[in-house]
Amino acid sequence: MNAKKVWAGFTNLFKYISIFIFVLIWISPFLWMVMTSFRDPTEPFSSGVFPQNYVLTNYAAALKRSGLMIAFWNSFKVAFLASIVALVVAIPAGYGFSRYRFKGHSAMMVFLIIMKTLPGVLLALAIFLIAGKVGLYDTHLPLILINAMLTLPLSIWNIRTIFDGVNIEMEEAAMVDGCTQLQAIIRILLPITTPGMMATLAFVFLLSWNEYLFATTFISSPDKVLVPPVIAGYVGQFAADYNGLITASVMASVPLIIIFVSIQRYIVGGLSMGAVKG
Repeated sequence: MNAKKVWAGFTNLFKYISIFIFVLIWISPFLWMVMTSFRDPTEPFSSGVFPQNYVLTNYAAALKRSGLMIAFWNSFKVAFLASIVALVVAIPAGYGFSRYRFKGHSAMMVFLIIMKTLPGVLLALAIFLIAGKVGLYDTHLPLILINAMLTLPLSIWNIRTIFDGVNIEMEEAAMVDGCTQLQAIIRILLPITTPGMMATLAFVFLLSWNEYLFATTFISSPDKVLVPPVIAGYVGQFAADYNGLITASVMASVPLIIIFVSIQRYIVGGLSMGAVKG
């Protein structure tokens, strides 16, 4: 019995050490990036992997950089609105695919995945021409719609899986008590699936925040620029400001970290929804 306890303790210790090593390796690039963001600008990168002197000069310079804070607000606005639009469309679509079986059901689900495999650059020219014709070039509206559209296939798939994990008898019981189908969805289904919805929202927000191609193609005004093009601006044709590049990248990661920490419990619950039906 004692030998079994010792072996079990050794096994658990090995698991914890393995997990710790894996997590450390996984986050080590980001930890290095954070540490490097405090490197003295006068200290060359060839002096060592880790900074010898830690200063706040890089962050002070980044905050003084023209347009960076405006870019943060623009990216947040575009990513948040794109997430809302994607959810508004994906919720009824996912519900329909989950609760109804119709001709072409499976083919349409496969088509959604095929649409996701198309590279965005193929759509850039056509959407660019359309935006110019209707007077939407250099506005955030095309970016909001494009980000929502590009993330819609996986959003629909995810929400459909979430709805599959909720027993349909709950909706039927609500409708027996006098609710319409829409009321049953709003009052019963959506509150239950809130974790899954928040996970989908975070997924769309992350992809929209990091989108670069369309953010560069459709915006030309400095007061409307988004974060990815601003970060890319630290790399010039003949020189690159690596300290500024790394510092801006760390700052761009902070809003995402705050959002994910704030809704962590929803994301963890949402990722597990649909695993067990009932």
